[in-house]
Amino acid sequence: MKTRVNPSFSKISFLLFHEEDSETDVDPTALPASAAELARAAERLTKWPELPGESEQSKLVFTEYADSLRSDAVKLVEALHGNQRDSARKVFESLHRKCDACHHFFRYDQSSVLDQRGQGNGPRP
Repeated sequence: MKTRVNPSFSKISFLLFHEEDSETDVDPTALPASAAELARAAERLTKWPELPGESEQSKLVFTEYADSLRSDAVKLVEALHGNQRDSARKVFESLHRKCDACHHFFRYDQSSVLDQRGQGNGPRP
C-alpha cells in the first residue's frame, strides 16, 4: 500500500492544499493524474487477495473501506476534471478521514510480517 496509495495521496494533498508553497510551477495535469493513480490503487486494494482481519465481519469492513476509498477517488478525479477545486478539497478531506478510520482498525505492525530471514511475507495490495 505504501508504494501504491501513499505517493499519489501525498501529491494530491500537496497540490490541493499547499501548491502556493511550491517555488516551481506545477504541471496542471499533475493533480488529475495523481487522482487517477489513487483511484487505480484503490481499485487494486478492493481486490487484495489476503484481507486483514481474522473474522468475516472484519474482512467485510475492510472491503467497505476500500470500496469507499475507490468511490471517493473517482469523485475526486471527476471534480478535478470539472475544475471544481472546492469540491475536490471536500472529497479529498472525506477520503482522508476514511483512510484514517481504516488505518485505525487495520494498520499492520510491520515487524510481525517479517519472517526470520527479514523477508516480507505479509499481504501486498
